[in-house]
Amino acid sequence: MSLSWTDAPRYVIWEITRACNFRCEHCAVAAGRPRDDELSTEEALDVCDALADLGVPAVALMGGEVLVRRDWSRIAERLRSHGIAVGLITNGWRFDEEVAETVERLGICQVGVSLDAGSPEMHDGLRGRPGAHARVLEVIERIGRLPLPYRTVITSVRKSNLPQLPVIRDLLVERASGFTWMINITSPHGKDRLDPVDLLDGDGFLELARFIHTNRAQLRGRLEVTATHDMGYFSEELPDLHSFEWSGCAAGMETLGIRSNGDIVGCLILDESFIEGNLRDRSLREIWTDESAFGYNRNFTVEMLEGRCSSCAHGARCRAGCRDHAVGFTGSRYEAPFCLHRLERDGEV
Repeated sequence: MSLSWTDAPRYVIWEITRACNFRCEHCAVAAGRPRDDELSTEEALDVCDALADLGVPAVALMGGEVLVRRDWSRIAERLRSHGIAVGLITNGWRFDEEVAETVERLGICQVGVSLDAGSPEMHDGLRGRPGAHARVLEVIERIGRLPLPYRTVITSVRKSNLPQLPVIRDLLVERASGFTWMINITSPHGKDRLDPVDLLDGDGFLELARFIHTNRAQLRGRLEVTATHDMGYFSEELPDLHSFEWSGCAAGMETLGIRSNGDIVGCLILDESFIEGNLRDRSLREIWTDESAFGYNRNFTVEMLEGRCSSCAHGARCRAGCRDHAVGFTGSRYEAPFCLHRLERDGEV
């Protein structure tokens, strides 16, 4: 074993259903219909107890669309009864005043909604639902009135909506003061809906990094602009992309993903090849503490690095960046497709 992991996941993302009322082109799980074997209410409540028993401090509930599952509030309430911090990630379509009251009553600490374009036509098209843009702007205002510690707008970027970022920024500056704007790169998953030609390339990655770096500094105090784990790494020219210091993929080290059928992965976006077990077969504690689990990160050595990452001075610490993007864009678990350090080293920045 090369690296140590935390006694319990510091953060769990739980897909409580794959059912969804949208048909987003970039959806990693092609959400729409629920999985055939999704956990029942009682099984889900048992998972809540298992998370508490393991000592998990924070859980984000999502889908699919989290609010499509009728017992979402019972799941959130059980988690809160254990003192676990709970967040919701939603497309916003069903986030009405009744849901807002439930969020406040349960003491949910964070709500995240998605906005993928400033143009209503583009956002609605990307999300597969007419009226989605108008609805999410209403929901952003509704969330802004709630006493939440954390409010988040999430944008998934590809070539077609990259030019929309300044328009989104201006909307959020006007309507979402005090929010965090979390910007990520659209994953190569969901090829049945998303044309791979629309995925970002190296030039798009660099343009996005420059946008985040510039606006993060300019908007600090009004709108917290941040990249996610798929952006970086170890840049001297554009060092300020997020509030954390990158130290390698956290899947199976500090984070855990639970699928709606009880499958366990280190990060929810990882594909089927990363499944470590199912909660119907093994307990959460057994899976997390299994020394043979999550070996792609827990047993990492620099000799595993491949391609353009194999000779990098930061390889031992970076571990090839975001594991999902490494697999999705390069086919290797250990070669990052995009890297600011590499671009700078090769004189491309």
